[in-house]
Amino acid sequence: MTFSTHTVSTQWLAKNLNSPDVVIIDCRKSKPGITPPVDFHGKYLEAHIPNAIYVEVDSISDCTTGLPHMMPTAEEFAASMSRLGVADTQTIVLYDEGDLFSAPRVWWMLTSFGAKSVRVLDGGLNAWIAEGKPTQSGEHTRVPSTFNAKLVRPVVVSAEQVKDALGKVQIIDARSLARFKAEAPEPRPGLHGGHIPGSLSVPFTELTQDGHLKSPTELKATFEKLGVNLNKPVITSCGSGVTAAALAFGLDSLGVKDVQLYDGSWAEWGDVNEDFPIETH
Repeated sequence: MTFSTHTVSTQWLAKNLNSPDVVIIDCRKSKPGITPPVDFHGKYLEAHIPNAIYVEVDSISDCTTGLPHMMPTAEEFAASMSRLGVADTQTIVLYDEGDLFSAPRVWWMLTSFGAKSVRVLDGGLNAWIAEGKPTQSGEHTRVPSTFNAKLVRPVVVSAEQVKDALGKVQIIDARSLARFKAEAPEPRPGLHGGHIPGSLSVPFTELTQDGHLKSPTELKATFEKLGVNLNKPVITSCGSGVTAAALAFGLDSLGVKDVQLYDGSWAEWGDVNEDFPIETH
C-alpha cells in the first residue's frame, strides 16, 4: 500500500474495511474541562466504523507519574498493542471526531515505537457518518498479535531539556491563544496561566478546515504565518501532551522530521508547585 499523505480518505477506508492487513482504531477522547467527561467508549459501543477497536489514550500510556498519559516504555507499549491485536507490520488507521484532537497522539506513539504504516482518517467519524457510510455497534475485538516496539529516536523531552532549549529551539504550543495568553482559565485545576517563555502559539485547531486536514500548501502557510521556521528544530507542547502530537503530525506531513514533544507540557510546566519561568504576553 502506498500513500502520498499521512491520511486516508473515507472512500479508501470503505474499500479496505475487511482487509486482513488493515487495523482500524477508534481513538476518540473527552477533552479536558468537560464535566462529566464524555463517555466515548459508550458512544463507540453505540456506533463505530465496522471492525474498529476502541483505544483510549490513557489505556496505553504511563499513568503512574502524577502527570496525565505519559509515554510508556517500549515493553509496556508492545504489550498493550499485542494484547489489542495490533501488529507493527500492519496498516493502522486511526480516527477521532475529525478535529485531530486525539488520533494524532496515538499516531505519534505508534510511529515513535516503529509501526510501519500509520494513517489518520481524514474527516474522522463525523465525515464517515455524514457521508452515510455504515456503522457497527457493540465491542469489536481482535485476536492477540505481536507488536515489536522500539523507540526509533529520542522523541520526548523533559522539563529540564525544555529549560535548556529556551532561546535555542522553537517551542510551539497547541493550546488556544486565550490559554496561551492567560486570558482563559486552564481546564485542569491548580495550574498557572500563560506559556513557556519564547514559545509560539500554534493552536492545533489551525491545522484543520471544515473538519479536514488542510492541504500541504495551506498547512505550510499556516505554520509560517504563526512564526514557525520549518527548517529548524521544533519542540511541541500543549496542555498534557495530546494536541502537541497534532502539531507533530502536521509538521511530519510536511516532511519536517526534527520534532520532539514535551510530554509533561503545561500540566507540568504550569504547576503552581513548580519553579518554571512563565510568560503571559
